[in-house]
Amino acid sequence: MGELLAEWPSAALTLFARYGVGGREKLGFRPEQRLRQVLSRYLVFDVNSVLRRLEETELEQRQFRIPPAEFQAALEAGLPLVDCRSPEDLALGTLPGARLLDAQVAEQVSGGEVLLFDQNGPMAGAAAVHLAQRKNCRPRVLDGGLVAWSAQLDPLFPVVGGKSACILPDRNQARFVCQPVSQPLEGDPNLVPFACRRLWRSQGYLAVLRDSSLDWPAQARRIGAWLAEIENHPWRPQQRPDPSSRLSQVLEQEIQPDLQSHKGVVQLKDYRDGIAYIELGGGCQGCSSAAITVGQEIAAALYRKVPELEGVEDASSHEDPQAQPHH
Repeated sequence: MGELLAEWPSAALTLFARYGVGGREKLGFRPEQRLRQVLSRYLVFDVNSVLRRLEETELEQRQFRIPPAEFQAALEAGLPLVDCRSPEDLALGTLPGARLLDAQVAEQVSGGEVLLFDQNGPMAGAAAVHLAQRKNCRPRVLDGGLVAWSAQLDPLFPVVGGKSACILPDRNQARFVCQPVSQPLEGDPNLVPFACRRLWRSQGYLAVLRDSSLDWPAQARRIGAWLAEIENHPWRPQQRPDPSSRLSQVLEQEIQPDLQSHKGVVQLKDYRDGIAYIELGGGCQGCSSAAITVGQEIAAALYRKVPELEGVEDASSHEDPQAQPHH
């Protein structure tokens, strides 16, 4: 499935919309699974017809995609700009002048040119097909979404899944690429020209923790300007006591109750080099949504309590023949 998504980015959304696989924003499979294996769980057995449908949808969307540089030029020409993400994602920050896609906006752009974008591309691609067919629009879609925009045009634009500026799953923390340090360093939030609760350096990034997740790009501009002076800041060594007990407590008290409806269990399998390794069991072992459960939902809870975590990884044995996943 991982190779399929790399070739056809629209496949996950098409599998949900057409065959009920997964959800609008939640994969119904793991990257290492095969398409036939995934479809059989949804009582779909004609793999070839599904492949044809996926290819048709991908080609249909591909005609509207344009690279970030071309999208930027169209944006500077003053074309209407529409954000196809959720209101929650839009609140993190969006491109200047963008409006959230809804029925009113769809009517307003009817019959004209319009620029569409989302996180990675598929939602905007689906919206482009709809607007072209139903509203006689001439849409252009940002190929690769905001992740590509940040990577290719604006490295200080923080985005979930970003490379040089990444918003973490808890959404109140973002990390920006900077010169690496040999040991974690803690900064003084009272001595920087941007609002934050904490800031620290570790490996090759600057971490900024705020009390709010609203409008990260505006804060990022101030952070970016300050990065030129980062070495002049009075850094001090950061103390990082082993957080294993805190992590286990979060899993037991905040995560485990939510998994009970799926007869799932969760535990901290290991903590080393700043990374928490999470093990799912019961109805969550082998689950098609395990990667998102760990990488987003569980990670968000853990980062809230241990923000200096270097990462959260799924260490479950999902291919265990004894696994009986709920989904």
